[in-house]
Amino acid sequence: MLPVAEFDRFRQAILCLPEKRNGEKYNRQELMCPRFSLFSDAGLDAYYAPFHHLNPNARLALVGLTPGWTQMEEAFRAARSGLSSGLAGHALFDHVDKVASFSGPMRRNLVEMLDGVGLNALLGIGSCSELFAQQKHLVHFTSAVSVPTFKNRENYRGYGPPLLQVPKLRKWIGENLAAELVSMPHAIIVPLGRVADEAIQFLHKEHNQELAYRSLNGFPHPSGANGHRKTDYARGLGQWRAQVIEAGRRALQAAKS
Repeated sequence: MLPVAEFDRFRQAILCLPEKRNGEKYNRQELMCPRFSLFSDAGLDAYYAPFHHLNPNARLALVGLTPGWTQMEEAFRAARSGLSSGLAGHALFDHVDKVASFSGPMRRNLVEMLDGVGLNALLGIGSCSELFAQQKHLVHFTSAVSVPTFKNRENYRGYGPPLLQVPKLRKWIGENLAAELVSMPHAIIVPLGRVADEAIQFLHKEHNQELAYRSLNGFPHPSGANGHRKTDYARGLGQWRAQVIEAGRRALQAAKS
């Protein structure tokens, strides 16, 4: 997530955007422009988007690579309409998070995968689909790099150049993502896909060994475009189920002490 102070810097620029109604969406020229630019490095361009929600009481943290164009556009649209409706502070950021986090068709795959390793049972809910509605307080949605990042104006995929070889992205992970995950000590961490997994393992080695026991490393990305998803998921299923059971045992032990 971005520090909340960044919202104050961009609040007026968001209000200057036209409010979209009846299914209208922003185009790339409206958002991928100098007034929302954060930095460029190694042929990549990073832009602001209003992802400021933090849930320190989360029991589950889902970590993607970086918000793509779809999530960026939805976040701006949600923030603009939320401001017009009088939302502010935590209520506004929660509204943006609810609308834009892990949106799209991959959500169904993600729910099936999380339920399959037993996270719904660990969290005491019927299905992880509830994390996107009435049980949202149990989850925190984030990304290894929580600012939308593009290569040649297309979604950055974590390679060409590799994520950890980009100095500003590596610094972002070591500072922002590390602090974010440490702030939620009871959350199981699920990095979605190989590159997000590399970011978490980098944090294990370089910043915080404590993250290792609560991360489901190797978890595949839920996108339907991931042709290895089902094979990789089947390969790691036993290991992740065992980790979830151990997490439940630790939580029960902590509650008794």
